[in-house]
Amino acid sequence: MLNSSLETRLLQALLRQADAPRFPLTVAGVALAATLSMSVPFASLLVAAVLMAPRRWWAIAGGASLGAALGAALLYWAFHHMGWDALAQRYPDLMRSAAWVDATRWLSDWGVWALLAIAALPLPLTPALAFAALTNLPMAAVVAALWLGKLVKYSVYAGAAAHFPQRWLTRALRRLHILDAASQRAHGSRLR
Repeated sequence: MLNSSLETRLLQALLRQADAPRFPLTVAGVALAATLSMSVPFASLLVAAVLMAPRRWWAIAGGASLGAALGAALLYWAFHHMGWDALAQRYPDLMRSAAWVDATRWLSDWGVWALLAIAALPLPLTPALAFAALTNLPMAAVVAALWLGKLVKYSVYAGAAAHFPQRWLTRALRRLHILDAASQRAHGSRLR
C-alpha cells in the first residue's frame, strides 16, 4: 500500500512539472526518492516521464541516472555505516536471497565493474550495494559505476519510450477495445 501511494505521489510530481524547463531535474529528484525508498521501481516512472516530454528524452535519461546514482550512493554510505551485523539484523531476507548470492560472487570476482554491470542491467541493485558497502569499495568508483550503469540503462529505456511507434500502441489498444472505451468515457464526461 505504501509502495503504491509513494509511486502515485512521485508520478504526480512528474505530471506537475512536465512542461517546465527544469523537468529533467524533477526526474532526477524522483529517481533519487524512488531509489532511497528501495520499494518503488523507477523504470515505469522513467517511461512515464519520457512519454510526458518525448523530445527531451536524453536530458530526462541523464537526470534520472544522476538522481538514481546519488540515491544509490546514499544507500551505499548508509549500508557502510550500518555494518555487517546491523545489516543482517535489519534485512535478514536480503542476505538469503539469490540476488545476494549472485551479487557477492560477481562483486568478489569483478569488483566495481560488476556494480556497473548490475546498475546497467535490469537486476536488483540493493543486494549489490549492500555487499559493496561491506567490502569497502572506493566511494568515487562506486558513484562513477552507478552513474554510468544507470545512464546506459535509462538511455535505452528512455530512447525506446521516446521512439516507440505510437501508431502501433494505438492500434493495439483499439484491438483490445481499451482506447475506444477510454475515449468514449472522456467524450461522455465532457458532454455532461
